[in-house]
Amino acid sequence: MLGFVVAFSLSACGIKAPPKPPAPPQVLVKRIGEYIYIKPVGNEKLKVKGFSYENGIFFKKDKSSACFEIEGKESSSLYCVPPAIEKRPIVLKAYRKFRIHLELSGFKRFRLYKHIPGKPFNPFEESVVVSKKAVLPPDFSAFCYTITGLENGIESLPEEVCFKQQKPPTPQTPQNINFMVYKDKIYIYWEPNEDSGYTIGYLVYKNGKLLTKKPIHSNVFVDKLPKGFTVYDIQAVGKYNTKSKPAELQITLKALKQALGL
Repeated sequence: MLGFVVAFSLSACGIKAPPKPPAPPQVLVKRIGEYIYIKPVGNEKLKVKGFSYENGIFFKKDKSSACFEIEGKESSSLYCVPPAIEKRPIVLKAYRKFRIHLELSGFKRFRLYKHIPGKPFNPFEESVVVSKKAVLPPDFSAFCYTITGLENGIESLPEEVCFKQQKPPTPQTPQNINFMVYKDKIYIYWEPNEDSGYTIGYLVYKNGKLLTKKPIHSNVFVDKLPKGFTVYDIQAVGKYNTKSKPAELQITLKALKQALGL
């Protein structure tokens, strides 16, 4: 949610007013702690007195309530923001246990900005709002969260928590692999991994030869009926291209005949 702002038109009044006054400059305005951020919407060139400009964003350090004029090509508008919330979120816990776990205090709700360590966060990029306890999707890269507290639509002074790069875990080895025969086909099946979506698919090998160029999403693989002793291996693949230990299924000629009712 954007910070509370109020805009007033400064278009000059004349005897012959135009039927439709020019629209005010299209902008996004945020108050985050001691900083005020302004981002133009579209390609209109703007002027904001007293603000610095970098990477497409105007910004200014000012913790008091403030009003400022934004000048566009055809019109200008006055925007006002309330004073800064001069306190920060308190990070009680921050750890990675497959997923990212945060326990926060100081506010009822918080906004998280994810960014690369050593680089400033972008106040207008995608963010997520969480409560005091948050469980976030797994990420094993090095990254930081800039965390702000939310109060009456305004964001507090930011706090930062960072996570080091970590080797992704390997997915679980597929369990209870088995087979059935129907007509001239053999159906290899196994229990799907229950790991919150970390397993993205499975690779199937037949006598050491890879049959699936890409991971399949199903937990059933259909093949031509083998003519003799055959070994199938099923390997789970994780989101970060990590692979499980293979689950092996040995099919003897006797087992094939029994499945066919011979």
